Amino acid sequence: EATESLVVVTTPSGYANALAQAIDEGRHPEIAGTLAGDNTIFVAPRRGVKPAALREELAGHLLDGAA
Repeated sequence: EATESLVVVTTPSGYANALAQAIDEGRHPEIAGTLAGDNTIFVAPRRGVKPAALREELAGHLLDGAA
């Protein structure tokens, strides 16, 4: 889900930290950083990047492996 300033990603319980680390290590040019809990990640877009557009891109990547 995209808000005015963040993208919120939900995962199964216990997966958020590993996914956030993978996002950070991927050094996506439009992502400033992530903050993870147990099953939720806040993704902070860089200045000038629209969260809704970043959400659409991330959704495509995250759903590739979904059953």
